[in-house]
Amino acid sequence: MDSAQYLIRLEQKKNPSNLIPVLLVNYYDFIEIVIHENEALFEQKKEEKKTRLNLWKQGPKNSPWYLSGQAQIKLQWAFTRVLFDEYFTAATEINSAYHILEENKQLYPEFLADNMGIGILHAMIGVIPDQYQWALDMFGFYGSIELGVTEIKKQLEELENDVFHAEALFYYSFVRMNLQTDAIRFSELLQYYETDLFKNGGQQSPLLSFSKAVILLKIDNDEAIHFLQNLKFNEEQAKFHYNTFLLGQALLYQLNPASTKYLEDYIKNYPGNNYKKTALQRQAWSQFIIGDTLAYQRLMKKVLHTGTELLDADKSAKKEALAVEEGYLPNVHLLKSRIQFDGHYYKGALMELNHMDLSQAQSADQLEYHYRKGRIYHEMHRYPKANKAYNVALNKGKDQNSYYAANASLKMGEIAEEEKNWTKAKQYYKTCLSLDFSEYRRGIRAKAKAGLQRVERMMD
Repeated sequence: MDSAQYLIRLEQKKNPSNLIPVLLVNYYDFIEIVIHENEALFEQKKEEKKTRLNLWKQGPKNSPWYLSGQAQIKLQWAFTRVLFDEYFTAATEINSAYHILEENKQLYPEFLADNMGIGILHAMIGVIPDQYQWALDMFGFYGSIELGVTEIKKQLEELENDVFHAEALFYYSFVRMNLQTDAIRFSELLQYYETDLFKNGGQQSPLLSFSKAVILLKIDNDEAIHFLQNLKFNEEQAKFHYNTFLLGQALLYQLNPASTKYLEDYIKNYPGNNYKKTALQRQAWSQFIIGDTLAYQRLMKKVLHTGTELLDADKSAKKEALAVEEGYLPNVHLLKSRIQFDGHYYKGALMELNHMDLSQAQSADQLEYHYRKGRIYHEMHRYPKANKAYNVALNKGKDQNSYYAANASLKMGEIAEEEKNWTKAKQYYKTCLSLDFSEYRRGIRAKAKAGLQRVERMMD
């Protein structure tokens, strides 16, 4: 980052009429603020957006970069504002950037450098709930997940020597992993990271190494650990602490006590707040599964006073911490099953469930037992057993606030979709969207909305 800043200033001094450094300075601030959640820098720099936009508008109006640069600057500040709860201003900037990008697309249809920006917006518009469709119509927004994915992929594959190639791959990975459900998406994404263009970048770029590690965690936890443990970055590079968090979490999935070292490193050294509650929760779990109940309770108490709860994972950690204050202790078999399942150690996860005496379990633990059994059988492709367990979880949990019933319904929709039973898939996705729950709500509902869109297209 220091070298980048030096080169930008050098160019500004040598060629003061060159406006590209205006965009690069904005990138610099955006990256510095977002990866470190640097609120002080955000407050110091946010008023410079107007100055930079005015400078950029001095450039040639007949260039596709004229509108493109304006949209990029606005989107970067919008995404930054979301971190610090400035939602209204962020929304106005996204609205403005969206229409600028659409205009540029009409003026320069062969200009692909905007595809990652408009593609992300189109994909995210595609998961906005139906009850807010009136707002999309009012603002003139349109989009779908498939449109967004196609646009980003086009930029990724058709622009040679593109300065945005790493960024486009990161965004493409994000939308493919989180907004689509086809089984081949992880292996398809890994193929990009193994090409000559990205192979070195995946090892040397903290951002690409992070997205590659997230993909590996979906496929092979042991391979993800090997990859993360062998990353070597230049000391001058910006610290990207999320890789440390991922390694700690991956080691926990192995039930490896070394996980606590990396989770502690993340908590102590990451200057921001996201995933801090989650990291403490994971530390607490690692102590509980080896029988140290007091350490579990102590760490869960710290969850309440650490970090923020913007993300679903952090909200879930806080919910558990509040329950612990009321005397809650998790069932050790359910917890060990969950941890191993998340690492794709399905046999170990199933073995833990089989050690439970269900007749002696509390009703909440019985619900979780059936849900987790469904998840394990689902991933083992034993669909009849998965559906049986999911149905029990749905019926037992549909009137409760936990996410188990909703996600069970979502997963049955995915199974039905894979079996090309569009009617049943539609029914399960609609059921998921009809349930009232708070935990992991945004993510589950976004996937159900995307699934409903897919099957309705197949039924047309």
